[in-house]
Formats: sequence, C-alpha cells, structure tokens
Amino acid sequence: MSYINKISSLSDFVKSYSDNDIAIAVAEFKKKRISELTSATHSLNEAILQEWRARYGDKPIPSVIPESEMVVQKGSNNSCKFIMHLL
Repeated sequence: MSYINKISSLSDFVKSYSDNDIAIAVAEFKKKRISELTSATHSLNEAILQEWRARYGDKPIPSVIPESEMVVQKGSNNSCKFIMHLL
C-alpha cells in the first residue's frame, strides 16, 4: 500500500523533471489520440511546456520516439535494436 508523502503544485512537480523526462512526456502527449486526452493531460503538458520555456526560452524540445512506439527486435547476431512500430 502506498501513501502520499508530499503534496505539491503541478509546476513544482514538473521542475523536478530532467530535460530527457520533458522530451519523453511531450512525445507521449503528441502520440495520443484526441479521445485519450483529458484535462489532466492537457494541464500536465502545459506545465511541462512552461517549464521548458523557463529553462531554454524558444529553443525547441528535442524529438524522441516514445517508448510505447518502440518494438524490440532481435538481430541475427543476438543484438537488440529498436525500430519504430508501424500500425
């Protein structure tokens, strides 16, 4: 059983995100269908974008492939590589 140890605002929570966490969160948001988006996801995305702008101004957020879009494919030499899953 888990308990809430600390309550903080969304903007304070987002400040703890690393640059990589921000890039992944934005990629996941962009990947979602409109029917999957809620007011909570919009609020989180806005807070993330505001934190990025506070850190770097108008510098673009690095593009990443979200983990949900990756599929592990084993190569012939037992090495794994990631490919983008095409629907």
